[in-house]
Amino acid sequence: MGNLPAERITPTFPFNVCGVDFIGPLLVKPVAQRRITARKMYVAIFVCFVTKAVHFELVTDLTSEAFACLKRFFARRGKSSIVYSENATNFVGAQSELKRLSDMLKKPDENVSAYLASEEIK
Repeated sequence: MGNLPAERITPTFPFNVCGVDFIGPLLVKPVAQRRITARKMYVAIFVCFVTKAVHFELVTDLTSEAFACLKRFFARRGKSSIVYSENATNFVGAQSELKRLSDMLKKPDENVSAYLASEEIK
């Protein structure tokens, strides 16, 4: 058996280093009523590399916008320093969206700067 990577044996808080993958599609019927069709849903599975704890998030589709489940995951479990995933197209699209957002946040915005100054926030 080979040596484990450092991310798997370094003591840290849960989900600091994690992996994500999707399963599905699953057919889900939102309400047990007639005339409501089942919808395709997916499940994002987040796995902590240190503790092997799992976290599930329901996702409506596999677009980059649906990867907002990452926000919900961070809100519930705390921000991860490293997230490993397969190189699927939805992750590549999410990476480009995150890069665009990061570039936008790095540029100082006059409205945001004025608001922060008025609220005396450094």
